[in-house]
Amino acid sequence: MNGLRGLSEDELLEFGRLYRRAVSALSHARAYGLDPRELEHLNWLVGRAYGLLYVTESSGWAGVRRFFRAELPQTLRRHGRLIMICACLFLAPAVVGALLAWLRPGTLELISPGLAAALDAIAERHQGARDWLPADFRPIASSLIMINNIKVSFLAFSTGILLGLGTIAVLLYNGFVLGVIGAGVTRTDAALQFWCFVAPHGVIELPSIVIAAAAGLMLGLAVVEPGDYTRLDALRLAGRQAGVMILGVVVFLVVAGLVEGLFSPAALPPAMKLAAAALLATGFWSYILLAGRGRQTARGERAA
Repeated sequence: MNGLRGLSEDELLEFGRLYRRAVSALSHARAYGLDPRELEHLNWLVGRAYGLLYVTESSGWAGVRRFFRAELPQTLRRHGRLIMICACLFLAPAVVGALLAWLRPGTLELISPGLAAALDAIAERHQGARDWLPADFRPIASSLIMINNIKVSFLAFSTGILLGLGTIAVLLYNGFVLGVIGAGVTRTDAALQFWCFVAPHGVIELPSIVIAAAAGLMLGLAVVEPGDYTRLDALRLAGRQAGVMILGVVVFLVVAGLVEGLFSPAALPPAMKLAAAALLATGFWSYILLAGRGRQTARGERAA
């Protein structure tokens, strides 16, 4: 028996309502001395429900394994449509920024003074196959990169409570900036080296930020459109799912930070970096799309 884990979100809320009704009925039966058989039955029902509600969660490695093997990928797939919406909100301004930087580079200074010089500095850094980040500084750089990426992700997540508007603004701004920088550097001779640097960690980092934004947008939607629930219940339900997603994002960004700080700057052939990016992307999306499917099917069969 899988207990409450075998129930859907709606069934969990209904279970809570029924439990409260049973407790109220038991209290009434005790107060007014109703039929002992009814009292015994109600007591048995409440006792079983209590045991399910307040069962001690398994801890340690078993809980961690269950989270990463099933709960996290299943939650991401469950909210795949929202993740796709956030991806569009990120990619659309990226395309606009890329076209602007490519077709009218003179307008970059109007967007942000010093932007053209910053793009030249990025191009210079990636010019030629050279090791521009000292090996002894890479662990520190990796830590700083992780902190920055997690900060951006938490900003996209936390501002979702503002009716989702903050999350949308973070997506639009960062997408636009990424498009401008990408197109601006692509116009230079350092294009290949730049994209070979970005690709290995970018295939994990960018989807992770989008997932964090989707988690934030869930909070905003719970406030705007709670459906059949009260706003508080809807927010609690969304917060539970969003918490799973944001915890996964933190782990993904730690991996991306390690890759960006320790592998991406290395003076390796472009083909090797692109192969590593393809391998990482395959592993990342295989995990999200395939992990936990057997457990999900088995749970569905038991429920049926």
